[in-house]
Amino acid sequence: MVETSGYPSASVSLPPVTAALTTALRAFLLAVLPPDVPVLLARQNRMPAPNGPFALMAVLLHQPVATSATRYTATSRIILQQQEVTVQVSLFGQGAADNLHRISTLFQNGWAAEFFTTFQQSAPAPAASAPSARLLASPADIPRIAPLYAGSARQLPFVNGEQQYEEHWQIDLHLQASFALSLPQSMASAARLVLADVTSSQGSPSA
Repeated sequence: MVETSGYPSASVSLPPVTAALTTALRAFLLAVLPPDVPVLLARQNRMPAPNGPFALMAVLLHQPVATSATRYTATSRIILQQQEVTVQVSLFGQGAADNLHRISTLFQNGWAAEFFTTFQQSAPAPAASAPSARLLASPADIPRIAPLYAGSARQLPFVNGEQQYEEHWQIDLHLQASFALSLPQSMASAARLVLADVTSSQGSPSA
């Protein structure tokens, strides 16, 4: 016999936090960088580097910034979590240093907060066919993304396929992602009270 917790087994509903974050950040970078600079997700297989300047994003760290909170509905338990997410942005090619200064300046300005808010309000819901997304139950389930701060800019060596040095600059962007995780919750819509005799087995309680 296996002892269980008594909770029914069911899938946990979690919105696509990483997909929502990288989509919003990519839109920000495309708005800031020159129009001929593509922005790609790093660490993908069989993806050749573009010709000319380009940018890569790599998610480095998810770290909780507050204790999770819990609220309940008639059928579910909803756990609210806030995380700090660190994304490394690498810029390659001619003008990489200037492009990085654009990102660093605007990311730490109120303009970035307004951009992320407007983008999330106007962005369509993820398509059901998208490999990294699923349909969300309601707009309230969409993760909320906000910029926090940018780290220091740093230059790193980069040698291309022709064994030539190219410009390569990196910066870590820190964002806050607020999301909700839903679990099924057993609830009772009514209760029935039964009176029980609390006297001892010998009769009335002793004085």
